[in-house]
Amino acid sequence: MEKTEIYNIQESKNFNFTYVPGVGNLPMPLAGMVDFSNTAPFMKGTSRDNLYGFVQDEWAFQPDWTLTMGLRRDHYSDFGGTTNPRAALVWAAQYNLTAKLMYGRAFRAPAFVEMYAINNPAVLGNPNLKPETTDTWEAAVAWQPSGSTQLGVNVYQFQMNDVLRFVPNSDATTGSTAQNTGQQRGHGLELEASWNASSAVRLSGNYSYQRLTDQQTGQEGGLAPHHKIYLRGDWRLGGDWSLNGQWNRIADRSREASDTRAPTPNYETCDLTLTKGTAQSKWTVTGGVRNLFDNDAREPSPKPGNIPNDLPLPRRTWVVQASWRL
Repeated sequence: MEKTEIYNIQESKNFNFTYVPGVGNLPMPLAGMVDFSNTAPFMKGTSRDNLYGFVQDEWAFQPDWTLTMGLRRDHYSDFGGTTNPRAALVWAAQYNLTAKLMYGRAFRAPAFVEMYAINNPAVLGNPNLKPETTDTWEAAVAWQPSGSTQLGVNVYQFQMNDVLRFVPNSDATTGSTAQNTGQQRGHGLELEASWNASSAVRLSGNYSYQRLTDQQTGQEGGLAPHHKIYLRGDWRLGGDWSLNGQWNRIADRSREASDTRAPTPNYETCDLTLTKGTAQSKWTVTGGVRNLFDNDAREPSPKPGNIPNDLPLPRRTWVVQASWRL
């Protein structure tokens, strides 16, 4: 069982909104800061309980074949229950080659703000929401051509139902309300590889391709990148010292169908981390830099609203961390 609660919500502001028919909510200045926590907060305190359970069975019906099946049931106190099955058929074709067929259903519970937001001129919650669900079918192959090299490929297709979105109200000047609306279908490909170049150097990386289509409009679903590339190198320098480098590229990302802004720019980030210590050490000290080249990386914001220039990711950031184990 799991309990989630939001409480002690406080809101103070030096303005209030006044609704003008045909125009919308206009901010009206107040004489000073006013505490709206007990009169008109953006959300009231609430809680939810989640009672869940699952069962799973593995059946080795042939020496090289295994079928795994599972079922999970969740019941939330505020919006009800959801049942999600999963299954995987695994074939050990050779000692270094494995093939899998998989199916699974996942869900996303409505966030508190999607259910309970109030007194907000832009977005309002809806207490009648259901969870968003995704059914995914996958086929995967893992191959280890040598003791130092591993390769993998995965193709998949998924269907999203009861997609959670903020939908404009019939009176557009009153903002949007969270709704379960529409379906989205997607497919993609993932490639991954790792190579132990020596006892001290390990190289790895992956590439993924994805397409997402909105079933209502037949157009690109938007927000998710079509291409992602990730490269990583790990180098044991000697003693307890190690160096890690990561490079990440996000490319070719469309907006939502009704969003007329230019596409979100591609971006790249590079991180470096130097560590003193091992998994067995009592003391571990780590220092590094994230977004080494200080690139202007941004994640797309939803349809035009309060964040027209998207969500900026951190620029160059220096990090130092120390930990001690008893």
